[in-house]
Amino acid sequence: MIKPFPFHSDLRDYFKKQDKTWSWFSEEKVKAEQQEAFKTDLLKNSYRIDPNTEPKVYEILNTAKDKLGILVPITIYQSQSMDNNAGVVFFENEAHIILSGTILKLLNEDELLVLFGHELSHILLFNLENGDFEITNRIINTIASDGNSELFYYETARLYQLYTELYCDLGALKVSGSLEITIQTLVKLNTGLEKVSAESYLKQANEILERIEKGSDGETHPENFIRAKSLEIFENDNANFYSKVEKIISGKTDLHQLNLFNKKLVFDITKELISIILKPKWTQSEYCTALYKQYFSNSDKKTDAFIDDTFKQKIENGKKNLKEYYAYVMLDFALCDPDLKEAFIGHILDISEQLSLEDEMKTILKKELNLTEKTYKAFAQNCTSTLNTILESDLENTY
Repeated sequence: MIKPFPFHSDLRDYFKKQDKTWSWFSEEKVKAEQQEAFKTDLLKNSYRIDPNTEPKVYEILNTAKDKLGILVPITIYQSQSMDNNAGVVFFENEAHIILSGTILKLLNEDELLVLFGHELSHILLFNLENGDFEITNRIINTIASDGNSELFYYETARLYQLYTELYCDLGALKVSGSLEITIQTLVKLNTGLEKVSAESYLKQANEILERIEKGSDGETHPENFIRAKSLEIFENDNANFYSKVEKIISGKTDLHQLNLFNKKLVFDITKELISIILKPKWTQSEYCTALYKQYFSNSDKKTDAFIDDTFKQKIENGKKNLKEYYAYVMLDFALCDPDLKEAFIGHILDISEQLSLEDEMKTILKKELNLTEKTYKAFAQNCTSTLNTILESDLENTY
């Protein structure tokens, strides 16, 4: 049995805690009249492939069904769309696979088996654990499609869909039994090429993932490369499959692509960072305390917050745009009390150095305070001297 990804389970568990939402979606079933309307629309806009005229296609489909343990009757349709694609729609007692483009000409029998294995794995996943993952899929997609929803819901839905595709790729690999043919099918469907090399595509995938890993901020991992690489990992390192794939997908946290889970992580890091900034008594002025309340109106500072290797790693795991965000948060506090400005800037320069945020902080200070390279150096030295004066007089260990 192929296991769902941790992201599937985590999102399911999150929504299950919201009793009213979960109850409503779990009770909302596709009604008989809706099923009939769908089938009528399908008949109007596609060609139903008959088992008597295309027995080989259905023979391949039945092989995939048997290997995955799918029992419901399935009908295949050819849509009018010219794009090479496939999809599956299923109800309680039946399912429909819709092909589009030139798939039946493009794919050979082994590749068609991969395709059917992938589509049938959607049924497999969404029937697991009393349909929990299908309910979760409807909830997150409904929220994400609402124009009033925050962007992190859209990103969460995108990731849920990606993990679902990866799960179904594993189903395709199980049915096919061949890594080469499974990747070959994926590439054919996405390029339309009749001849492709799975080995060449994996080399290409490894090359682009290596480039991104070296720090090309702003780039995202192309989905098809992730899918091909994930299949290779599953084949060669099954024991570490889920952790390795999650690392590839997650990468460094992007401020502009936060999801339901790492949004909470950034929130917690921000609170910890501000708690570190405001740990010295001299920083806890009326202005700074009021600003903290604007950030976190219903919670106190973390009294046990301090800079250690774990916290440094949390900062390092962010992309450049997130590191700039942390630098701006620090500058926000440094400028909020005019009486503490110079000392506070010296303070955040010290913290920035410990967190390897010197470059981001320097760039932001020069930009926001209109400093040149020459004036910045003198300004920074003056701020550090002012900070040292306070620390020497106060005899306070900042950290």
